[in-house]
Amino acid sequence: MHDPDAMTQPPPSGYIDIHSHLLPGVDDGCADLEQSLACVHRLMEAGFVGSICTPHIYPEIFPDNKPTNIAQWTRQLRQALADNGVDYPIWSGGELRLLPDSVSWMQEHGVPTLAESRCVLMDFWEKKWPRCVEETMRWLLDNGYQPILAHPERLPATPDLDKRLMALEAMGVWLQGNFRCMTGEEGYHADRLVRHLLQGGRYKLMAMDMHRPETLEGRLDGLQLVAAEFGQGTLEQLAITAPRELIFGVGG
Repeated sequence: MHDPDAMTQPPPSGYIDIHSHLLPGVDDGCADLEQSLACVHRLMEAGFVGSICTPHIYPEIFPDNKPTNIAQWTRQLRQALADNGVDYPIWSGGELRLLPDSVSWMQEHGVPTLAESRCVLMDFWEKKWPRCVEETMRWLLDNGYQPILAHPERLPATPDLDKRLMALEAMGVWLQGNFRCMTGEEGYHADRLVRHLLQGGRYKLMAMDMHRPETLEGRLDGLQLVAAEFGQGTLEQLAITAPRELIFGVGG
C-alpha cells in the first residue's frame, strides 16, 4: 500500500534498521508508545537515522497484521514521533512467517514489501525444513519480488543447514543477519554461524531486529562487534549502504 507520508529522499548518512518491531502494541515488540519513543531515542544516540517497521505477520497469532493495517499504524507512529518533536523517519514493512498458505495469503491480502520496495522479509522456525520455503521464495522471485530470509543463523542447527542456505542464495534469496547473534545471547550455534556467514560475505544486510528497550544494548553491542571483527567498512555496507539502496535506490 502506498504511503504518501513516507520519506522519499534519503536521510543524512547513518544506520538504517530494516528489521524492527517498533510499532507499539501490535506484536511482541514495543508494548506502547512510551517504549517506541525510548527505542527511537536510543537508536538515534547510536547513529541510526531511520527504521523499517516489520511486525510479525503470522495470521494465527496476529490476524490483524496485514499490509494495509501496518501502513496505517506506521503513519500513526510517524505522527506520534513528530508530535513528540522526534525527527526519525520510519517506513512500513513486515516479517512474514513462512507457512504452507503464505502465497495464497499474499494473493488475498497483498505482499508485505519493505518501504515500498520489491523486498519481502520472511522467517520460519520449524526444526524440519519446510517445503513451503522454496515454493514461496520461487513464487516471489517469479513475480518480481526480492525475498530476504531473516536471521538464518538462528534456525535450528541441522547437518544440512548451510547447504540449504546456499541453495536459497543460488536461487537469488538474500540473507539478513541479526547483530545480537554476535554477542552469544542467541546461543552457541547462532554465535558461530553468524560469523561463518559474515566471513563468507553472504549477508546482504544486517539488522537490529529490535523488540523492546531492555533488549537494545545487546543488539548495539553486536553492531560494534561486527565492526571490531570484520571492519567498519563491512558494517557500513550491511547497515548503511545496502539499506539505503533497498529503500531509495542509492548507496550510503
